[in-house]
Amino acid sequence: MDRTQLQRLLPHQGDALWIDQVLGHDATCIEGLCDWSHLLKFSSLTSPAYLFEAAAQLCAAHGALHAEERADTPPIRMAMVGKLSQLTVHNTPTERQGNVTVRAEQEALSPAGALYAFSAHAQDELLVDGKLLLVLVRD
Repeated sequence: MDRTQLQRLLPHQGDALWIDQVLGHDATCIEGLCDWSHLLKFSSLTSPAYLFEAAAQLCAAHGALHAEERADTPPIRMAMVGKLSQLTVHNTPTERQGNVTVRAEQEALSPAGALYAFSAHAQDELLVDGKLLLVLVRD
């Protein structure tokens, strides 16, 4: 799934969309690419911790892609980050260019929210990981 398809799936447009491509997904996992350039718009010294935003967008895409599978609940109208926890910055590379691979795995799901564990890697080096609790607003 490329950026054009993601813009139809998510409300994020233009510079607000940090996910450039979804590489694959199933019922509990999703993997995508984010380019360093999205972070460098803030500063050349921006911390990889900000990659939680790319992970949150990837989780929202996962929810949108798999919402139809739960016919017993109303459709998701909006997803918001309710809590970011256990965020750990493992590495801060000096060379910040190219793609960052972002992965998220759904650990829990209820009609009101979803919990994901996420990680971001650049050139097989773990940059950050943590947990995202998404609040789901349904129709």
